[in-house]
Amino acid sequence: MDAKTSEQIHGFCVKFGFGSNVCVEAALLDMCMRCGRIADAEKMFNMWPSEEDSSVVCTAMFCGQGYEGLAVWSRMEEAGIKPDSITLILVILAYGHTDSALVDKCRRFFLSMKTSYGVEPTSQHFSSFVSVLGHWGLLEEAEEVINKMTIEPKAAVWRALLDSCRIHLNTSIGKRVVKQILAMKPQDPSTYILVSNLYSASGRWHCSEMVREEMREKGFRKHPARSWIIHQNKVHSFYARDKSHPQTKDIYSGLEILFRECLKAGYVQDTSFVLHEVEEHQKKDFVLYHSAKLATTYGLLMTKPGEPVRIVKNILLCGDCHTFLKFVSVVTRREIVCRDASGFHWFRNGQCSCKDYW
Repeated sequence: MDAKTSEQIHGFCVKFGFGSNVCVEAALLDMCMRCGRIADAEKMFNMWPSEEDSSVVCTAMFCGQGYEGLAVWSRMEEAGIKPDSITLILVILAYGHTDSALVDKCRRFFLSMKTSYGVEPTSQHFSSFVSVLGHWGLLEEAEEVINKMTIEPKAAVWRALLDSCRIHLNTSIGKRVVKQILAMKPQDPSTYILVSNLYSASGRWHCSEMVREEMREKGFRKHPARSWIIHQNKVHSFYARDKSHPQTKDIYSGLEILFRECLKAGYVQDTSFVLHEVEEHQKKDFVLYHSAKLATTYGLLMTKPGEPVRIVKNILLCGDCHTFLKFVSVVTRREIVCRDASGFHWFRNGQCSCKDYW
């Protein structure tokens, strides 16, 4: 659903008096978040009665900033609302969107789940906690947490640590994690892609190709990265270096102008996100025409000045695109909202709501 359709549904509910229903309000709040109407979601959240907090409100608001998510959690505790297992996962993840000063609080919270809330930690809770520790660079502690788990760690737990190894370029722990994951013979292509990308990022092209060959033997195929934007009730989809759009010439010209303006503002390309063994000048071309950049440029060309641009990406936004969109929000004085596999990124004035962690 696009933002305009969600606004119409929202207006209908308010006009005909459904807005006073708690379930409808919670659904509207969740819809605002999912459609990228972050500012509207924040307004609704600030007006939400504390006695009516619930896990569905947390689910909607924890998609935003960590401190706001923890504020919801405090309100729930003050109101005496008993959290369920899903809510506790969201609380742990919210700590990952704060700063490392809260690491001790996060540890205490995780260790107190059983005694304080009667919830036995599951693989999902461990995966979330490992992800948070990995975000702060505490990879050794994260590995120790997995090794001391009282239940058999699932592949998702190891994947959380492997993703952190990729971010922090820690190949020594990464190698051990890869062995654990591949020994489980995972049946999803995303795990193999993550392993392959870790090898590529460290320049081990042969190992990367071996993993991808194993994928092909198992019949797994990688879905190519794709970004899209809805304009005038039509989905405009883009792949990397895509030239199939009818307005390709305008989009590429606009992106090159935008690129030069961002360079003047201090943007520096990061070609480490090009996971192909090619020359450096080719890497610069590859990263410039990523799908998210093409979709954003099209959105800027087709919307009115001052309007936010909302795009969707089917996988995680790469680090270079993330940095680029922060600069775009500065040079164009526009808000850019991107929904990717991790959630939402709300770019305003050179900053992102994810605080550079996704």
